[in-house]
Amino acid sequence: MRIFKKIIFICLVSLSGMCLCSCDASPDNSDNPDNPEIIQNPEEENAIPEETAFDLSLYPTSEPPAETLLPDSTDIDPDATSLEQFVYEIHADGTAIILDFTGSDTELMITSQIGGYPVTEIGQYAFEAAWDVTSITLPDTIQIINEQAFADCEMLSEINIPASVTAIGRGAFSNCMNLTELTIPASVTETGEEMLTNCLNLQDLSILNPALSCDNWGLGEIEFESGAPCVIHAPADSDILDWAEKNNFPAEAI
Repeated sequence: MRIFKKIIFICLVSLSGMCLCSCDASPDNSDNPDNPEIIQNPEEENAIPEETAFDLSLYPTSEPPAETLLPDSTDIDPDATSLEQFVYEIHADGTAIILDFTGSDTELMITSQIGGYPVTEIGQYAFEAAWDVTSITLPDTIQIINEQAFADCEMLSEINIPASVTAIGRGAFSNCMNLTELTIPASVTETGEEMLTNCLNLQDLSILNPALSCDNWGLGEIEFESGAPCVIHAPADSDILDWAEKNNFPAEAI
């Protein structure tokens, strides 16, 4: 009997050991990347992979670059024609240029400034073929009148060239058939060819810089509507008066 009890005790101890081994033998999945329930490093769960992190340099700020000037387009001279009738541009150097006329007014006054920036240029072809415009007043900030700026303004009868202008481009007033008088101030030192071509009704032309030559302006080829050339006024010591005499233009020294 004693031997039998001993055998039973040994069997129970053996069974107990087997159960303990079975419970401790759960599989180790810590190295198994396919197990979604295992997080190797909880701090890395919310980390943005380096290759997908946002590059903030790709997203510019809402502020314009320093060289971009955005003036208030309503800030112009009180009596000037509205800027809604023009295309214009502000240069990085703080000056403005009129690029195009898109309006319907016939009597225009160009502003001297846009948002505090001086208007210094009339752009190429800016008023070309503005058929119905009859008068244009330019401000004394204008320095350059570019090529064919007022070409083909057939009804234009009145325009001033301020004493601030230094250069007038090629064909700037060509085909202004109703322009009757024009004064080129002494400040103008550079002019382009065909500047006054086909100005059929020009009657009075004053050229105040004695160093200028008008032999390439197209005057000599004009068949004036009046039948007689316009009168040229120029300083007494200028070659322009000699040119006028040689080309049968009446001239007066000033």
